[in-house]
Amino acid sequence: MKRTTTGVLLAVVAMTLTACGEEKQPAGADVVQTSAAQTGSAAPAEDVAADVKVTKCDSGSYTPKITIEVTNSTGEDARYAVTIAIKDADGKASGEALFAKNRMSPGQKVTEEIPGDTPVKGKITCEVARAKRLPPK
Repeated sequence: MKRTTTGVLLAVVAMTLTACGEEKQPAGADVVQTSAAQTGSAAPAEDVAADVKVTKCDSGSYTPKITIEVTNSTGEDARYAVTIAIKDADGKASGEALFAKNRMSPGQKVTEEIPGDTPVKGKITCEVARAKRLPPK
C-alpha cells in the first residue's frame, strides 16, 4: 500500500511540475526595438538590416566563411542577432551563418568572420536574411 501511495504522489507531483512550465510567447514577442519603440515610431526591419553589411563571402574552405560588418546606428546601446543566408551558384539556399553581439555602443562598428553551418562547393552568394536589434544584456 505504501508503494502505491508513493507512486501516485510522485505522479501527481510530476504532472504538476509539467503543467507549471514556461508560458509560450506569441511569435515575434522577443523582437523589441530600442528607443524607436519607446517613442512610438518603431523602426522598420529594413533599418536594422541597413546596420549589417556582408564584406566577404568565401567558399574556399570546408564551410563557407562570411565576414560581416555591423554598426549600431542608434543613439543607445543595443544587442544584435543576425542571420546570413548562403546560396549556391544556382541561387539555392545552402545554409546560413549566425552573428550575435550582446552589447554594442552607439556608433560602434564590429567586423567579424562567421562560419557557415553547411559545407558548400563552388561559388556562393551571401545576403542578410534576418537582423534584429534588441535591448542590450
